[in-house]
Amino acid sequence: MQRSKVTRLVDSIGQYAAEQLAPVVQARFGHLPDNEVEAAILAVTDVLDDADLTDEVLFEVDADAEKLAKLIRRQFPDRPRTAALDPAAWPVYNLVLDQSCRYLVQVLHSLPSFQPAALSEVLARLTGLADTIDALLSRVPLTSLRTADGSDEAFEAEYLTALVRTLDRLELVGLPDDKQPALKLTAAYLSLSALSDSRRASAPLVPKELVEHLGHQHSQALPVELAIGGHRRVLLRGEAGSGKTTLVHWLAVRAAQHELTGSLVDWNGLVPFVIRLRSHAAGDLPGPERFAHDTTPQVAGAMPSGWAHRQLASGRALLLVDGVDEVPPARRRGVKTWLTGLLDTYPETRVVVTSRTAAAQRRWLTSFTAISLEPMSPANVHDFIERWHKAAGQSDRSAERRLQGQMKHPHLRELAATPLLCAMLCALNLVRKSELPRNRMDLYRTALSMLLHLRDAERGIPSLLSDAQKRVLLRDLAWRMTLGSRAEMRDEQALAHLTRKLPEMPKVDGSPEALLTDLVERSGVLRSPVPGKVDFIHRTFQEYLAADEAIQQHHIETLVGQAHLDTWRETIVMACGHATAKQADELINGILDRADQGDRRARRLRLLGAACLETVADIAAPARQRVDAAIERHLIPPRSFDEVEVLGALGEKVLRFLPKDLNKVPSKSADLVIRLAALTDSQAALPILAAYAQDARKEVYYGVCFASSLFDPETYVNQVMLKSPHTRQNVMVLGAEIIPHLTPMRDLKRFGIVLTSPGISGLGGVEPILSVESLTVVAASSLDGLGELFRIFPRVAMLVLAGDCDANLSGAEALPLQYLLVSSKTVNLECVASISTLKKVILCDPIVASGLEGVRAEVEIIRG
Repeated sequence: MQRSKVTRLVDSIGQYAAEQLAPVVQARFGHLPDNEVEAAILAVTDVLDDADLTDEVLFEVDADAEKLAKLIRRQFPDRPRTAALDPAAWPVYNLVLDQSCRYLVQVLHSLPSFQPAALSEVLARLTGLADTIDALLSRVPLTSLRTADGSDEAFEAEYLTALVRTLDRLELVGLPDDKQPALKLTAAYLSLSALSDSRRASAPLVPKELVEHLGHQHSQALPVELAIGGHRRVLLRGEAGSGKTTLVHWLAVRAAQHELTGSLVDWNGLVPFVIRLRSHAAGDLPGPERFAHDTTPQVAGAMPSGWAHRQLASGRALLLVDGVDEVPPARRRGVKTWLTGLLDTYPETRVVVTSRTAAAQRRWLTSFTAISLEPMSPANVHDFIERWHKAAGQSDRSAERRLQGQMKHPHLRELAATPLLCAMLCALNLVRKSELPRNRMDLYRTALSMLLHLRDAERGIPSLLSDAQKRVLLRDLAWRMTLGSRAEMRDEQALAHLTRKLPEMPKVDGSPEALLTDLVERSGVLRSPVPGKVDFIHRTFQEYLAADEAIQQHHIETLVGQAHLDTWRETIVMACGHATAKQADELINGILDRADQGDRRARRLRLLGAACLETVADIAAPARQRVDAAIERHLIPPRSFDEVEVLGALGEKVLRFLPKDLNKVPSKSADLVIRLAALTDSQAALPILAAYAQDARKEVYYGVCFASSLFDPETYVNQVMLKSPHTRQNVMVLGAEIIPHLTPMRDLKRFGIVLTSPGISGLGGVEPILSVESLTVVAASSLDGLGELFRIFPRVAMLVLAGDCDANLSGAEALPLQYLLVSSKTVNLECVASISTLKKVILCDPIVASGLEGVRAEVEIIRG
């Protein structure tokens, strides 16, 4: 009898939930057949009927709807499959199950005398409850796109306003607070290049039919927005200071303001949640009800109950999870489980997760597309320097011109590989008229001196601490954070460390509270991101200072013991830069000893030993020879792009380990060797690349072509590309800088270009190249200047336009065009309608094409 009453209750709840969710189901899943939706609803009713809903179970989950839904999923993990549901209907099952659990809990909360001991008596009264259940459930808030009373809309507007106000700020490292620009981040944002792990970065933007025309399946660096576009789940990887957090903030602000374009246009109007994992290095990871607190604590308290859940359930949430590398390695499995659980519950959510390269392998998240940020190209560096000085309010362009002129020096080009390092060079350039630092360690050292002392000294602002005293205290705090695998620290923890350290500093007066305030306000390195916590303005400064402390206190054994952990990698590399010759010898030999003793992470340890050569100033010859032998015997050729990045940091020194030719190197490994040689950004690499260019394999040739973006284009064409047997027929390059230097390739038939920055400019004086018959253009945002390409290549018979852009074909009417293949976002075909030579137009769906009705040639649309 009792069981039948429970069944009636469950049946009523399942059907009521389905009825109330009907508008949401229709809006999101209207493409599904009615029978599939009904099957999903019946599966929920069945699973609730089979679930163990005893008083012990309900109180075990604290009568919490979310916990109850998770428990039921754990009890019946395969129910959608055993119910023979179409996978496309699984989200309907999840949505109705979540809502049913909310209704069930609401019913239980509304029952009189809801106590564990009285539950059996309560169930005996269910007969009378059946008649009133509809009235009760009608008062339960409906999980939908919006709540009925409009409170969701009001809070969403308030939340997005606060989010934009918080994140749309440009912070220039190296400038004092009172000189920070009022310029918005979105106004000064510089798009960088990225590599997709797909081994064919043009996918899914270019279907396979077009790839055959492109003539290769080589991994291409593309503008990062284009690389992300088309993917719902992205793992974005990059080295320290490569711009990961900046990109996350830019995506959040642009989505909130409906200003994303191209393949990211579908993200407009999404509700962004930025989760800073550094704030959750310990304790529970946040549930949806806490998502708004990381970036907008000022409004999070006013959030309507269940609001974040409703955004996730409706598919309107954009989850931006920043800094996997900023949680301890042992905790990352928990991060993965947390994220997987969220996406299982809310599968329609778009997600971007960021991490340093070493902390997350490309397949760390199996359902995600892995994308890696590239070092800045010379064109990126030029644009960055220009924008930085403009943002800093430098109307006098002398400082900018001085720095642009110095970028011809190889060591500075190598230093400016990331936005962080380039920003520090810009800041130093403003205050130093002398030569800039020559290596990364000198750059950090000089930048710290400027931040700790020069900016206050120039303004006559007194400080409680001298420059040296600030360094001592900051070193200690940085080391304590590193030991605890943290990127931030609570105020009370910082005060405890200062209290412990002060007795060792007899010349320092002041309370720990006053000194902490002074460090936050006056050091320029330590900050308070949210009330009650402190961190360093960039993790790189924490690592630099922690490395200094480790060497000062001779913690070599600790460094060796932590060498297998990616969170310690940069600290150990910079410790070698701080170390004496004896300390460096002890540290590097200790790392290689672990590798030679059969440690299962031997390759990682050897890579770390090699990376230490970048910073070490003085080391005994046997230790140096031991590292060289490890590189030559175990690390060349590299096995992945990640290893290329590590070895490339050695600069010109790595070139002596590379093979003289690629005859015995497989194509995939050859691609990595070419990339490693190019990343040294050294003139000494040109003869090596010239030898590689003679390889007859097309995959190798395309690797040589793409490397052109890292060198002076004229020099590269003459010394490298002309050595290839393919060059006179086919060229595919990154950026338009090489176009003025193509004239030696008199028989060039096919030319392809991947635009890594908006628009095409500076080609006004280029003479037409009459031999090119096929032109391929891949772009991210703008094709301004496409007409200029038509002028330079006036005999193009086949034109391919691909990427995340709008295509204006104005000027194409002058071409003897026969075949047009388009997979860009929108295209205007009006001007090509009159081309009598045109035989076929291939369009890739989805695409917005205007002027199509006027085209007389055959039109084919490739679906999917």
